[in-house]
Amino acid sequence: MFQNLIVRLSKKQDPTNTLDLTFALQKSNFLPKWINRMLVAQQRQDPISEPWAFYHLNNQWSEEYTIKFINENINRCNEIFPGMFERTVIDIQNQDDLNYIHSVFELYHGQLDTWKTNPIFDNIHGDELRNCLSHINQTVHRCEGASIKHPKLRVVYFDLPKTETFTSEDYQEFTNKVEFGGLYTLYADVGKNLESLATDNDNHHHDFVPNLHYSADFTIKFWDNTGVERENLCKQYIEQHKDYFISKGYTLDDPRLTTGSIKLGQLIYKDKSSMLESIQPYDNIQSAFLF
Repeated sequence: MFQNLIVRLSKKQDPTNTLDLTFALQKSNFLPKWINRMLVAQQRQDPISEPWAFYHLNNQWSEEYTIKFINENINRCNEIFPGMFERTVIDIQNQDDLNYIHSVFELYHGQLDTWKTNPIFDNIHGDELRNCLSHINQTVHRCEGASIKHPKLRVVYFDLPKTETFTSEDYQEFTNKVEFGGLYTLYADVGKNLESLATDNDNHHHDFVPNLHYSADFTIKFWDNTGVERENLCKQYIEQHKDYFISKGYTLDDPRLTTGSIKLGQLIYKDKSSMLESIQPYDNIQSAFLF
């Protein structure tokens, strides 16, 4: 059994300038399942899909750059598939625009791997269109977190098929608590999960999709939070919209309505401020490997 994970950061302009973040993996019944997905992704040689997924850790993703990046991808989608998006981002704080743009991603990408059968991707621009939609999706979430300023890293493998689902026992390991340097599972489905519904006031989304599937994807969070406030907010949302969830086939104590994520490991570090300062110069996630 592997006991550690290294996430290697680098500078895009100098791949030899690296910083290794070392994590002690946290033993659990779920951990071997996640390790399996990591090994499958590596055996398939799936690339890290967005090696620039730094949040509030360096100066690259200013508000101006973020708006420019998402609008360039929206405009390219409209060039490939005219009329796909009717809006661009003008104000990073306009949640209704962000909800609308995310709904377009949901509509055309579809849930999980269903995009593979969508004919709009079956042409010479198909891969580029899918990449642009993925960039738009992740940048919407970046915009939504712009005012919170929680520093984190995301490591995702979009090409890895999402075939594995959480069991009722897995949901028992979910936590809303956040610990500085914690390594956590990521939402791997496509749609709006409970946390998003409870906070986004979204009238554009196509469907509620809770945490159903897991992948090799993970996030590293660099802040501390008890998670109590968010957990209570989600419980309140369920109670206020119980008829909706029942109509979707969920009981109010359905384990699939569990919020949060599973902690996979803990960063080995000495000082929080020094760790954040050491990460600041880097802008690329070069690799991740178990040992």
